[in-house]
Amino acid sequence: MPAAAAGRSSALRVCAWCVIAVLGEIGLYASYRGHDARFHWFTHFFVGASLALVVMALVAARIRRPVPLPLVWPLLGHVVAMFPDFLFAADIAHQRWMDVFLGHISTHFVPGRNLTWYLVFLACLGAYLAVLDRLGPQGR
Repeated sequence: MPAAAAGRSSALRVCAWCVIAVLGEIGLYASYRGHDARFHWFTHFFVGASLALVVMALVAARIRRPVPLPLVWPLLGHVVAMFPDFLFAADIAHQRWMDVFLGHISTHFVPGRNLTWYLVFLACLGAYLAVLDRLGPQGR
């Protein structure tokens, strides 16, 4: 396969994963319909994506290159953080033990609420980008 065709194939694969991640987030947002969607979606997105970014930074530093499919990791972190809400949709009430899913209950009660989680998310994103920057051009 010529190099140009291989590059196009790789770019299309990355675009497909981007579309999947965006559609996944749209689906997660829609799942909160009627339950203060913006607040709940943002809380669990920021918490899950922040943890994903920390893990991504550690993995990238270890393997000395960016992680594959970087938009999928925050989506998976978001799903873990909101998992008790899937149980809630199945008529299982929220309980304290559900905090094992990235603090699912307690994350709603931090001072500053989503502004705090947004700042945590930005710090984690900055950490991941700093790791990528340290890799230099050969690692990217």
